Amino acid sequence: MQISPTEQAAPSRPQSDRTRQVWIDFARGIGVILVVYGHVLGGLIPPHLFPDGPLAQWMSYTLYTFHMPLFFFLAGLNVQHSLARGVRPFLASKAWTIAYPYVLWSLIQGSVIMLISRNANIPITTSDLAAIWYRPIAQFWFLYALMICHVLAVLIPNRTIMIVVALAGLIIFMLLPIRPDLALTMHHLPFYVAGLYATRIVMAWQPHGRTGWTMLTVIAAAFAAAVAIGGQLSGFDANGIASLPACILGITSVVLLCKLLNETRHRWLALVGVLSMTIYVLHIMAGSGTRIIMQILHVPPMPWVYLLADTAAGVILPMVAHIVLQRLNLLAPLGLAPLPGRKPAAPPLVSQAARSD
Repeated sequence: MQISPTEQAAPSRPQSDRTRQVWIDFARGIGVILVVYGHVLGGLIPPHLFPDGPLAQWMSYTLYTFHMPLFFFLAGLNVQHSLARGVRPFLASKAWTIAYPYVLWSLIQGSVIMLISRNANIPITTSDLAAIWYRPIAQFWFLYALMICHVLAVLIPNRTIMIVVALAGLIIFMLLPIRPDLALTMHHLPFYVAGLYATRIVMAWQPHGRTGWTMLTVIAAAFAAAVAIGGQLSGFDANGIASLPACILGITSVVLLCKLLNETRHRWLALVGVLSMTIYVLHIMAGSGTRIIMQILHVPPMPWVYLLADTAAGVILPMVAHIVLQRLNLLAPLGLAPLPGRKPAAPPLVSQAARSD
């Protein structure tokens, strides 16, 4: 999810390539902020620090209709380019930067939660850690599911078959009476496949000026309407079939917004996107830890204070940790950067932030 050291040291690219990279970073930044916000909101409801009412329900539903499918869509954008280097380098890269962090950080976060079990909303046991090979814990289902998508991209090179598999998986998912986290792979695979085969169209699409902002206003309004209708029809099932229009419109809105944002003015958002992998694996511990400390200090239960403070901590503290780990040369050992010594690849079509590396 972040740019590798080799890419950072690469020669400057044409303006079009830099623009493509920056909008991808913007999208990653928005996506990971929403992830943190959603998890913080969910973590504040059990201890009654945020009211479990219609507002929380609508906020949660709105976020979950599109923010994780957005990540899968972005992840699929650079797969064709990565596969051009060869199947073995592709899988080796994903094994180190997706599968390895999945195992390592599942064990680290799970162990921390076990140590503070009295303050944890969802306790974890040793049996849960032993089962991460087939039953992901917490937010790490995303890395597990993304690795499956990458393996499928290798095993099924035929476009038609891949699309059929993705659609069949989505239909099966919708029919499941119980949906474990791993089953979410079937729901998100179509968005990965959309990114996989729509790369050229997405990258070539460049809205401009007033026309672009007008288009964004219309699409955002359609998204709001789709959320309102989908929430009622689906019973607030963010992964239900009635929520698909909101999902597609939400992704489109984010992509369009990120293509319209000014590169200089929103440099901070690009930085969040570049560090999105570190934020993703650390945000639960950072956000929940902040909540626990605030409770220990007897901070009054003011819902929005807790929500905003924990969300800020869930984003900023992992970014600080990333800088510290980078200076200690620990990013690669912790699965937060590619292994050193790899030869720089040809300039990618999109940034490493879109590859979930």
